[in-house]
Amino acid sequence: YTCVCKRTFTAQNYFSQHQHSCPQTKKRLSSAISSFKEFVSRRKRTRTSNDGVGPGMAHESPNRLDSSPANHLALGEVNAPQQFEAGENEEDMSLARRRPRRQNRQLPKRFRDVLPVPPPIVPAEVRELPPASVGEVITSNESSALPPRSVFRTTPNIFGLIRQYFSSTPPSHDPEEYVTMTDLSFIPGSSPANELPNSPAASGSDSQYHPYPNRSLFELGDWYWNQGMQKSQGDFVKLVDILGNSSFSCGDVSSTPWKKVNAQLGLNDYDEEDGVEWEDEDAGWKRTPVSINVPFSRTADIPGPRVYQAADLYHRSLVSVIREKIANARDSKLFHYEPYELHWHPPHLDAEVPIYGDLYTCAAFHDAHSKLQELPREPGCDLPRVVASLMFWSDATQLTSFGNAKLWPTYMYFGNEFKYRRCKPSCNLSNHVAYFETLPDSFKDFTGGKGMNPECATHCHRELFHEQWKILLDDEFLEAYEHGIVIHCCDGITRRFYPRIFTYSADYPEKVLIATVRNLGGCPCPRCLIPKERIQNLGMPRDRQQRETLVRNDEKRLINVGTARSLIYEQNLGVGSAAVERILKPQSWVPTSNSFSDRLGPLGLNIFCALVVDLLHEFELGVWKMLFIHLLRIVAAHDKTLIHELDRRYRQIPTFGSATIRKFSANSSDMKRMAARNFEDLLQCSIPVFDGLLPEPHNKVVLQLLFTMSHWHGLAKLRMHSELTLEIMDEVTSAVGRQFRAFKATVCSSFETHELRQEVEARARRAANQAAKQAGAQKGKGRARNLEQQQTQISPDNVQRIKVFNFQTYKFHALGDYVSTIRRYGTTDSYSTEPGELEHRSPKGRYRRTDRKLFVKQLTRIERRQTRIRRIGNKVVYRPHTEIAELARSPHVHYHIGGTQKYPVHIGTYLRSHEGDPAIKNFVPKLKDHLSRRIQRSRDVSSSGEEYDINTIILKDDRMYRHNVARFNYTTYDVRRAQDVLNPRTSHCNIMVLSANDGIENKGHRLTYGKVLGIYHVNVIHVGSGMIDYTPQRMEFLWVRWYQPVTQASAWESSTLDRVKFPPLNDVHSFDFVDPEDVLRGCHIIPCFAKREKHPDGLGVSACAEDKKDWREYYVNRFVDRDMLMRFHFGLGVGHVYS
Repeated sequence: YTCVCKRTFTAQNYFSQHQHSCPQTKKRLSSAISSFKEFVSRRKRTRTSNDGVGPGMAHESPNRLDSSPANHLALGEVNAPQQFEAGENEEDMSLARRRPRRQNRQLPKRFRDVLPVPPPIVPAEVRELPPASVGEVITSNESSALPPRSVFRTTPNIFGLIRQYFSSTPPSHDPEEYVTMTDLSFIPGSSPANELPNSPAASGSDSQYHPYPNRSLFELGDWYWNQGMQKSQGDFVKLVDILGNSSFSCGDVSSTPWKKVNAQLGLNDYDEEDGVEWEDEDAGWKRTPVSINVPFSRTADIPGPRVYQAADLYHRSLVSVIREKIANARDSKLFHYEPYELHWHPPHLDAEVPIYGDLYTCAAFHDAHSKLQELPREPGCDLPRVVASLMFWSDATQLTSFGNAKLWPTYMYFGNEFKYRRCKPSCNLSNHVAYFETLPDSFKDFTGGKGMNPECATHCHRELFHEQWKILLDDEFLEAYEHGIVIHCCDGITRRFYPRIFTYSADYPEKVLIATVRNLGGCPCPRCLIPKERIQNLGMPRDRQQRETLVRNDEKRLINVGTARSLIYEQNLGVGSAAVERILKPQSWVPTSNSFSDRLGPLGLNIFCALVVDLLHEFELGVWKMLFIHLLRIVAAHDKTLIHELDRRYRQIPTFGSATIRKFSANSSDMKRMAARNFEDLLQCSIPVFDGLLPEPHNKVVLQLLFTMSHWHGLAKLRMHSELTLEIMDEVTSAVGRQFRAFKATVCSSFETHELRQEVEARARRAANQAAKQAGAQKGKGRARNLEQQQTQISPDNVQRIKVFNFQTYKFHALGDYVSTIRRYGTTDSYSTEPGELEHRSPKGRYRRTDRKLFVKQLTRIERRQTRIRRIGNKVVYRPHTEIAELARSPHVHYHIGGTQKYPVHIGTYLRSHEGDPAIKNFVPKLKDHLSRRIQRSRDVSSSGEEYDINTIILKDDRMYRHNVARFNYTTYDVRRAQDVLNPRTSHCNIMVLSANDGIENKGHRLTYGKVLGIYHVNVIHVGSGMIDYTPQRMEFLWVRWYQPVTQASAWESSTLDRVKFPPLNDVHSFDFVDPEDVLRGCHIIPCFAKREKHPDGLGVSACAEDKKDWREYYVNRFVDRDMLMRFHFGLGVGHVYS
């Protein structure tokens, strides 16, 4: 054996080892790969020009045969009946030629795996041309009351998406042109490169890194402050790279005044000492004292209001934050200055359908933009006017797992940015604008040591919150709100920005605090005045009407609150006095001055509309958790032992995806340490678990309710809605209300339910803590004896109270507002509290770097250091906002199977070792027939008798090579790229393909499901028609065991999941081979626990199929994720071009 480097070897294994390290071999291989890529690129361009296919088609995998979906035959051709030669008898043919053509599941041309693309862009070179050259201008006269509007529309992209601007000219700045494939991909890639070899940093001066003396020290500071609080092995490698750089000097490290550098980076406006002046826009932190008027009633020793200096508020100027954002060159590229409407016009729909997603594509932004353009301009100003969309989040959080350190941060986001980037903490798009304070412990001393009644203390808490917001909504912000801010943008155009508050995301206790509404009052909703006793009417026509007619009115609130405050602060009546209650209680107001209404109400802000819905707290931790707990009570009332069966079923649920369905805890019924994502998993897998636990007809009612709840939850979490899906969600919302009422009337009334064990124990702990506080004055053994007696009295066995199902809560009422909110503000992921919960990780991580004393001030300094270091890095180092991914994680290919041949399987030996196993019956003929058909199609050979001759297929060395995993990329319903990882050795082994008209009745199912037994590739030599040479070609395939449907395809109206089962092992259609190109994605198959296992003794027939683990039937979980849900809403997924 002679290598290209002229070295000679006598043994093949030595020769192979040498080739792995030979430089000349690697160079030659690299040159060959480059030439092959150029050839493929030229061929692809030729095919694209011939077929008329637009950009965005999936790239071909360079390591396999040319079998792209573009070359696949139509379904009718694939399943055409076999044509035999004249005089040929069927008995004389081989088994592989006689069997039905089921195994060739190829996607027709209309079923291509189309790569996602952003909405159609406006090319930069034609923006200065007349609009007709890039789109079309339509002058509409929709209403006689409105002036005619000029509309600019782009041409549709490959998915049928159209952008529509209410302007006669294209936008001056189009962020969509900067969107790359990685921005559209959920596939995890490698970390972004810090810089490129020819980055501008190489030629930059050391002054660019100020206050760091040079680049090396800047990289060291960036590594410490911005590369994670807890250092990993990857961080260690980065540190080694910094220290090993030729330009790094150890002397600079020791001579640098690090304390001074960090002090300059953390400098804020409240610092008295002179510091550096930042040349660019920088929004530092301020410190402002906050005071409130505390009302003492006429029963106090000294009645009347008194001023109390509560605390110092650390905050940032909102106007400065806006200036800092617009001046950020990295973020400004993806900043939308003009809103547009997104429409969808696929071939199967007769008319265009509105699409709802990002805030800048929805009605609220359009209305604000239109009103702004209609306002008279500022004197002598003709600058473009832009809406700066502000979205606020606030929520108190615990900074440590143990201890009482708390923080109440307020985050501000910009709705002009992509929601997919805004919801990623790694993009650093969250702006910390304030750390709110609460009433300190010294407040008790101010009130006389004895404290005051709870109503007055709660009132002071509300007053302090709104006083802090009045500081944020300062005169500078009001001036900008009314007259705008002139900012020179990074694209060279000067614009006037008008800040507008669109949404405020918070949980319910904070919503009522913002809206100055009584917590859990008679009218609990912060948006409308529907009384609590009517909440159960969710979905009824009357309920829909009252949500519009009984909206909260700020004018009436101002009158009532003004009257009540005069009674409290002038006549010294108590906050909870009867006179005050008569004024405020009917509509659940509180006597607090609302800072939003007082400051921005005259300028058009309606704070009640801005309090958008919150899926995380209202549904996942609200309605669903409430229903799940009561279902546990019902199961326990029917048979307490079934609780253990329920836990056992949840433990047997297979996981799915990287973190879509996680492994359930040992006792799901205990609900210990569960977050919202855990309750989401409980809901998505609830139907197989609860099936059969209750007797009929209660079992059917419960399963229908769980199906409707899962359906509603899946629709509410969609990241892209159309008008069609919103109509479906509206109907499902009505079904939720109807089925909840039926559930309470039929199922709940049939069982006497009591508290669960954990509920009783929790109540006992609360009572014990309360008793400990009351017995605080007692000492020694007497106190301990009293506590022991009280705990004995409240033991779980003695007080297991009766619990009645109650869904007359605000969280249940809020379900009726989701459709209207999505139509106005876009999909729920844009304003959910989840991004705020994720952002809490930032202050929690920074808290570890403080000394735990006066930590709020230290947090403001750390925030400035990290922000300023990132800004310096963005200027002097090229940091692409995209991620550089390796081939295994590249979103361009449809699938990836590793190129290794480390695990060879000799086919003959494998078949002999499993002799008698029904899974390997006719293994080789089936495999060769499968490969032959793929080769003939790829070479576009016309149908002939020789096409099906399996003797033309030669498997090199009679070997197939096993692979552990296969990665399948697919385009989601919302035109994003996602990935499923398939591993036959785990529960992630199920796939779904499009159904074909073959020998098995599919019973109306559009999708077929299979369990992958193995992932292989073979080196094939084809000697038949179209043969080129004897060079082996690598071909990958999946060995699959098919599921068959049990019933007809389930319609949504039937409220049932599809059920499947394995056909008999000796069935000709049980086992097959699949081209990986034909796999749509992975699927979630859950055992039907009510039907029991197929082999209770654990003894199966086939070792290859592992049928000893089979269940009699399985459920197909259509609610496992958003994309799976839309695949069952056939034809409504924008990215599902096959539908």
